[in-house]
Amino acid sequence: MGNDWVSWRMDLRRLRYFVEVVEARSMSAAAMRLHVAQPALSKTIQALEEELGAPLLQRSARGVAMTEAGELLYEHSQIILGQVERARHEVQTSRDRPSGHVVIGMPYSVTVVLGMPLVQAVSRDHPELHLELAQDHSHLLTGRLRSGRLDLAVMAAQRGGSGQSTSTLLREKLVFVDRVRPGVPRGRPVSLKDVAGRRFILPALGNGLRAAAEAYFRTRSLRLELAHEVDGIALILQCISAGLGVSLLPRGCIAADMQGSDLDLRPMDAGCVRTIVLCRADAGPVRPAVLRAEAVLRNVVAELVAEGRWPGGILA
Repeated sequence: MGNDWVSWRMDLRRLRYFVEVVEARSMSAAAMRLHVAQPALSKTIQALEEELGAPLLQRSARGVAMTEAGELLYEHSQIILGQVERARHEVQTSRDRPSGHVVIGMPYSVTVVLGMPLVQAVSRDHPELHLELAQDHSHLLTGRLRSGRLDLAVMAAQRGGSGQSTSTLLREKLVFVDRVRPGVPRGRPVSLKDVAGRRFILPALGNGLRAAAEAYFRTRSLRLELAHEVDGIALILQCISAGLGVSLLPRGCIAADMQGSDLDLRPMDAGCVRTIVLCRADAGPVRPAVLRAEAVLRNVVAELVAEGRWPGGILA
């Protein structure tokens, strides 16, 4: 066959037809399996033989058998078709189960509720994803998202900005946190007007929680008296326990083991909430791995709220 192989332009359909005829050992049986007319199948095999310049099959009343050239083509056809099938499978797998490195940013007040369940869900159901969680303040996460250092960010809603798409994940109730006070029933609802004269301990400017608290006081024309700026929920709670002030915090980020007997979590009768959003940069096409991680994240959030594991969480 020599130089004829250089100009060989047969398609995969011809190879599949040839393999089917060889394995069925009958032109008519192969035609039935392939759901094609026997004359058309015979013409396809003849065209293949003409193109290669060699007989591939010996035909008889008992069926067909391979010639020496047919055996060689059959061997190569098995390899070629097997590689094509593997390629198809790998492409579909990469589409259905995309892999890669995904960086998701979130502030501590979200990480403490969402972080571990998200890592567990990815590890259990999508080990092909390499997840990196980055913890930072909401306003800094926005900058990292726009610069491409984050793929996704979960944070308290910020003022609208260009270069990113934002969707609401949930709304989270804020609670007034005070030290247990003699004569005051624990867990009793309180209004912003009732606590306007108290000294608050809140995160520094730029923090989404700080912005939400200030907005609630401002819209009611109430003065927010700031005692200390503390970046860290655990430290804020310790300061409250020490009698250094009070705070307005998301209910979900106050873990059960930190509530302590000396802390009083009191609902706000004004229905104070902060909005938690999911942000993605609008810079070009989104990688399949990022889309998969986003879908997992949304499912985890929904499960946490539905199962009561995100206290105070209300799905959008």
